[in-house]
Amino acid sequence: MVLETDNNNFAVPLEGIKRLQVLEKPLRLHVASDSGKSPGKTTLGMAYLRKGLTWIPEYTLKILNDDSAELTLRGTLVNEAEDFVHCDVNFVVGVPHFFHTDFLAPIAVGQVIRSIGANVAPREVMSQMMNRAAIANDVRADQVEMVERPAAGAGRDLKEVLGNLPQLQAAGGDDFTVYTRKDLTVRRGEKAVVTLFVKRIKFGHIYRWSPPHALEHFLVLNNDTDTPWTTGPCLAVSQGSALSEDLLQYVPKGGRGELPVTTAINIAHDQKETETDRKLKAHEPSNGFYVDLVTLRGELKIRNFGKTEAEVVLTVQTPGKPVVASDDGAIVLDSTKLQLLERTGTITWHLKVSAVRRKR
Repeated sequence: MVLETDNNNFAVPLEGIKRLQVLEKPLRLHVASDSGKSPGKTTLGMAYLRKGLTWIPEYTLKILNDDSAELTLRGTLVNEAEDFVHCDVNFVVGVPHFFHTDFLAPIAVGQVIRSIGANVAPREVMSQMMNRAAIANDVRADQVEMVERPAAGAGRDLKEVLGNLPQLQAAGGDDFTVYTRKDLTVRRGEKAVVTLFVKRIKFGHIYRWSPPHALEHFLVLNNDTDTPWTTGPCLAVSQGSALSEDLLQYVPKGGRGELPVTTAINIAHDQKETETDRKLKAHEPSNGFYVDLVTLRGELKIRNFGKTEAEVVLTVQTPGKPVVASDDGAIVLDSTKLQLLERTGTITWHLKVSAVRRKR
């Protein structure tokens, strides 16, 4: 006889087997109908939570021309759970909340009922559940007498059964997007790569500079499709050559995402900072301890040597409190640092920088 476990198989001689026992009781189902007569045949479905099955999204962005690209989403299905043969698989964009993934169904008695009961049952019935579970644990399988009885409450009104329990009246799936692939076979231990969509999209360019870091070039992907884009690695290619590979963050419908490309080399930039005023001993935080009030003036310079106008976002972290910014710079103070000697702020500019005219 061959005994199969989760990890190994054992060959046991028949003469060494003295007894076989089924440890789990069978599940008995009773089918009822409104007519009072039990149907001779019915369809039984089963739904359950299962660990060990996941999918990993991966994008490919193919540049077609100056403003259009083809975005392909593929999902790598990793199956470490069980065999799926000719199944419809739903790839969910989003993270569903499953609180009781570590609990078995209440139909299993003993420790399972005690653990799950602590999470869902009122306190006044917990002692009864524990006592019943303890009694059930002591009952041997060969002492259980199976009796066929109609299911209690069969045919009752649904509202009467549910009482004040909350009921879901709508689909309620606005936070999720599901891609379904029918008739998919993936056995345990296997992986499958599935193309989920191929979309033609519009894209643009944006440059971001946060001194003292280098100025970076990003592709701006406009999601005008009928589905959101989940977070996943994205490889951008143009004419067969790779441009960039980075993480594309979640982009809702109608939104836009950014994919880093490289350090910008066609936009020259420079910065300088000078002290314009200093008031000695302007403040005395404590007895005998003085601080000066220093006023600084900073200047940023950008020059676009590219072929077209560039959209540039400048973000500068300032020590102390920024008081004025030219060219419609937006000033934001750090509300978590309100003490005088810790104050900091940020100035942000959104600019359109025209290309430098070249002399012929």
